[in-house]
Amino acid sequence: MGVVEYGRMKTIGEALARADKNMARVMKIRSRWAEIAGEVLASHTEPVLIKSSKLHVLCDSPAWAQQVGLLAGNIVERVKGVVGLKLSGVEASFGKPGRPRPQRPPEPRTAPFKVDIDPSDIEKVRDPKLADLLRQLARAGRENDA
Repeated sequence: MGVVEYGRMKTIGEALARADKNMARVMKIRSRWAEIAGEVLASHTEPVLIKSSKLHVLCDSPAWAQQVGLLAGNIVERVKGVVGLKLSGVEASFGKPGRPRPQRPPEPRTAPFKVDIDPSDIEKVRDPKLADLLRQLARAGRENDA
């Protein structure tokens, strides 16, 4: 299959669309997805496949997958109105193909803190247990500063 036809270069998308009519339908929906789904929903979702006349949409979180499920009837109508394709439904799932989900670094168990305790104030505390705890706290604060 060539990518040049009648002296005009074809895009990869056009070549693939010609080879696979299903892909052409998905590409048609994708090209107008923001108009179909709305900008906010479109920024968190991606139409990827039409199978058994159902549009399959990948979502970047389970909450957006649920939102697509709630709006499925509306999306079917919008697809028909905007691109002229008749679908029987919409299925949503969480995930992105070929893209690993970013791993967040673990949260520190204790946040760094700054202790501003005057040692002479600790000496004024009459309860020995409380004074000892304040000394430990002041010591830990100095270690965090280092």
